[in-house]
Amino acid sequence: MAEKLLTISAFAKLFKTTQYTIRHYEDKGLLLPAKIAENGYRQYGMAEAYQLSFILFLRALDLSVAEIKLILTTDYPEQTMLLNKKQALQQEIARLQALERTVDEQLQQATHETTYRVNQTIHLRVLKRLPFAQDFDLSVVEAIDWQPDLMVRQLYYVIGETDYAICIATPTPSDYHIAAGCYDFTTIEAASGAEFDSALSAITTHQNLPLIGIETRGTFLSPGKHLAVKILGKRQVQ
Repeated sequence: MAEKLLTISAFAKLFKTTQYTIRHYEDKGLLLPAKIAENGYRQYGMAEAYQLSFILFLRALDLSVAEIKLILTTDYPEQTMLLNKKQALQQEIARLQALERTVDEQLQQATHETTYRVNQTIHLRVLKRLPFAQDFDLSVVEAIDWQPDLMVRQLYYVIGETDYAICIATPTPSDYHIAAGCYDFTTIEAASGAEFDSALSAITTHQNLPLIGIETRGTFLSPGKHLAVKILGKRQVQ
């Protein structure tokens, strides 16, 4: 039985691409038709279907037409290329997962719950430890492990007797942790360091140190400049 061949329009429709794209691949030497009829109509079979599938896969990996031609027409180390692309994909996945966590944190801060829920243990890594007399400003940002997304990430503060540690969440055990559970909390909103210290002093009269503070990032979209921090209290008994 003769192999069924498709016209270029049917072939393009099958792969959800365009005739122009297929002709472009032909012009670049990536994909030749199985047959060109006397009237000039191009026809494609299974071999071309496999070839086009591979080309589209490589394009989805963001390889250029020139790079794809190198793979198809030479002894280019395809496995090495795929491993490199896999590593790049894993890095991008990690970046998107971190971005998703930041979105979740923003959504959580937008709620008006009376308790703070920690679904699983949060491990905290110290970025910088500062004496109470020193405010957290850009001079501190310059001195720490700076990443451009720091200012939109969830920041945590571990507050001791004479100093406080600026922390971020980390996937593995580190300097501190917040155990899973539901916590009472008190929100401090202050327009200055002195105002914050005064409100914090009132809390420390009935809570033991160290305290965990969670900076509220919902103020980004609010008018005025002020600091808002949730100070965790006792973990509720489940």
